[in-house]
Amino acid sequence: MKKLIKKIRKFFFFGLTGFICCNLAIGTTALYAGSYQNTQGSESKLIAKKTNSYQAYLVLNATTGQILEAENAFLKWPPASLTKLMLAYIVMQKIYRAELKLSDQIKVSGKAAVMGGSQVYLKEGEVFTLADLMRATMIESANDAAYAIGEFVAGGKEEFIGLMNATAKSLHMVDTQFHSLHGLPPSREQIADVTTCRDLSVLARKLLKYPKILEWTSVRRDRFRNGTFFMTSANRLLSKMPEVDGLKTGYYRRAGHNIVATAKKEDLRLLVIVLGSPSARMRDAFVMQKFKEYFSKPRQ
Repeated sequence: MKKLIKKIRKFFFFGLTGFICCNLAIGTTALYAGSYQNTQGSESKLIAKKTNSYQAYLVLNATTGQILEAENAFLKWPPASLTKLMLAYIVMQKIYRAELKLSDQIKVSGKAAVMGGSQVYLKEGEVFTLADLMRATMIESANDAAYAIGEFVAGGKEEFIGLMNATAKSLHMVDTQFHSLHGLPPSREQIADVTTCRDLSVLARKLLKYPKILEWTSVRRDRFRNGTFFMTSANRLLSKMPEVDGLKTGYYRRAGHNIVATAKKEDLRLLVIVLGSPSARMRDAFVMQKFKEYFSKPRQ
């Protein structure tokens, strides 16, 4: 009887041990297989993310207007602060027509003073020249400065937005619609600004005819309010590539990282426009790649 019990115990001990070992082996194999699959999946997503540097882009010979390369050039996309390029164009047009002067004095309204996002912290009742507020708009991308300019030029926000859309129409920017004068993200009841790489290329070429635009947008850092406020351009290409000498960036979460950048080497001036990049670093690397590629090509 005792021998029988020992045999039964031995059977159960080895059977149970084998069962546990077997299941552990299977479980471990499954675990490693699952980890490998997850790693592969993550790697695939990472690669896809790395290669997706934009939603749309366009490379333009700014002198001739020839489009050298583009993808999704007519994709409608939120420009974010690139919206301020239209404000700059309207101001420069009016200065050229002697309807405005850079020395004009602008009094800051209560509405301008409470603008969020990037700003130079204007206070209601303060007075600045149009030149000072344009520098703040184009270097710091100051929403409060842009709002104050729009009110001064057109008498109010809605009137200036109407002027922006009329100007876009006159330039045949057929896929552009502005609903703000600064490019801030819309609230729930508002509609987002939209434009395309193609339309921005038209606007940027027009802007390059005015030397003041490059004078302002080529500045990496500057001072405001008698030197008490330091302004910094978000266009880091200005310090990364010596040929880059201006224009602007734009960003909010839905819009991604946008840019209209220009660079000149010898007699060739290029424009590269990128919309919807997932990061500023990826956007800038892509833009530099395009500049270097076309600057290195033999001239005909």
